[in-house]
Amino acid sequence: MQHESTPPPGPRTRRTEGTRVHGRAERVVSAVLTATHEELGRVGYGALRIEDVAARSGVNKTTIYRRWPTKSELVAASLRAANEEQEAVDTGTLRGDLLAVVMRSVRLCQTPTGRGIVRMLQMERADPEVEAISRALRDRRQQRNTAMLERGITRGELPADVNLELIHDLIFGGIFTRLIQRGEDVSEDYAAAAIDTVLAGARAGAARLPR
Repeated sequence: MQHESTPPPGPRTRRTEGTRVHGRAERVVSAVLTATHEELGRVGYGALRIEDVAARSGVNKTTIYRRWPTKSELVAASLRAANEEQEAVDTGTLRGDLLAVVMRSVRLCQTPTGRGIVRMLQMERADPEVEAISRALRDRRQQRNTAMLERGITRGELPADVNLELIHDLIFGGIFTRLIQRGEDVSEDYAAAAIDTVLAGARAGAARLPR
C-alpha cells in the first residue's frame, strides 16, 4: 500500500512537537487536526490525502508538512488530540470518573466521524502504520484508565490487592464489545449498571490478585 509520507521540496523548519501551542499557531494546529479527524472518518487512512486536509482546514499544505512530515504523524496527532479531553477527568469518585470516561467515548463513537474512525481502525488494521497508531492509542488509554483505578485505591474505594487489569477489562472490554463489535447502543444507565456491578464485586473481594 502506498502512503503519502514525503513532504514537498523546500526548506525544512523546526516543527513543534505535540499539540500544545498558543496564539495563531494554536489555531492552525487545531484547524489541521480537526480537519484530519474529519477526513479520517470520511475516507479512512489509506485514502486520506494531505491536499484534502489542507483544503478542509484552510491551511497551506507546506505548513502542514513542516509540522507533521508524514501522514502517520499527522493522523496520530489528530487521534491523540481527539482523546485529550478525557485526560483530566477527576470527578472525585471512581464511579464518577469511570462513567464520565465511558460516556465521553460512547458519544464520540456515535458521531459520524467517530464511527468512520472506528471502522478505519478495524478494517485497515493490517496496515503497519494504522496498527502502530492504534497500539499507541490503546497503550495511552490503558495508562490513563489504570491511573484512574489507582486513584480509587488511594481513596479507599477499591481494595489494595485488587486486580486492576481485570477491573479494566471487565468494564471497558464489555461496554465497547457491545458498542463497537455488536453495534448496540450503550445508554448511561447501562454503563452505570455495568460499572456498579464490577465495582461491587471488586469491593467484595472477587477481583483479588492471586497470592
